[in-house]
Amino acid sequence: MAGLGGLMHGATRSAFQANPLRSKSCTLPGGCSALCTASHPGGQWPTDLIGQRLRELPRQRLKTAAKDKSAAVLVPLCLDALARPSVLLCVRAAHLRAHAGEICFPGGRADPGDADAAATALREAQEELGLEPAWVTILGEMSPVLSSGRMAVTPVVGAVDVIGGAGLEPLDASRLVLNSSEVAAAFALPLEHLLAPGTLTWHELHIGRESMPRYIPAFRLTAEQASALPYTAGQARPPGSPEGEVSVWGMTGFVLHSLLSEVLQSGIARSKPGTT
Repeated sequence: MAGLGGLMHGATRSAFQANPLRSKSCTLPGGCSALCTASHPGGQWPTDLIGQRLRELPRQRLKTAAKDKSAAVLVPLCLDALARPSVLLCVRAAHLRAHAGEICFPGGRADPGDADAAATALREAQEELGLEPAWVTILGEMSPVLSSGRMAVTPVVGAVDVIGGAGLEPLDASRLVLNSSEVAAAFALPLEHLLAPGTLTWHELHIGRESMPRYIPAFRLTAEQASALPYTAGQARPPGSPEGEVSVWGMTGFVLHSLLSEVLQSGIARSKPGTT
């Protein structure tokens, strides 16, 4: 695998320091939390505070999850090529039988040799994206979520940071060494886009015998962002979304929404307005 030195360029460790300040000019919904400062120009990922928030999250057990199998995904926090705090995502390969072309986090089922969820997430990120475990600082875990196959999936939050003592530099996702049998592309989605008005949408979902619908979060990509990615035009769409609209949704959208609302406490809506 290629060294990450060729994947990074032009910034310093200061972009990942944990010294968040409130912004007097914040226009985000609900005002500016200490963590959402990262979305402002020149912002930074406050990793110490994110780690603290992750440790404080209530732990939930999934009683209906399969007991003999589990999985984990890596939620990689990075800086994009413009040094903006971003989340690294990937596009599933078009030939896959399930969820082809959909946007997701790197991850997969736990192997018997994995010590814990973090080990699973790091191994899968290395296999899929070429991210060496040494390049990722684990900040903590979010509560497990239930996959469509009734598997407990643990989101592991990590910061893609120091390379050989040189300090954090922006990540050029286009130069990651991808496993083409699983991944078609990788890209960094800026936090400022995720928190922009109109990006978060809610879609009605009817499940089995439940009398009331559920509302699931999705994050729309701009036409420019979507056009730069392969295969996404053919991906399954959230119920009721317009033809051709590309979104981060499903389990990935749920985890991303939990990151923004519960961990970053950014002021983003925690549920569809008008519902409980």
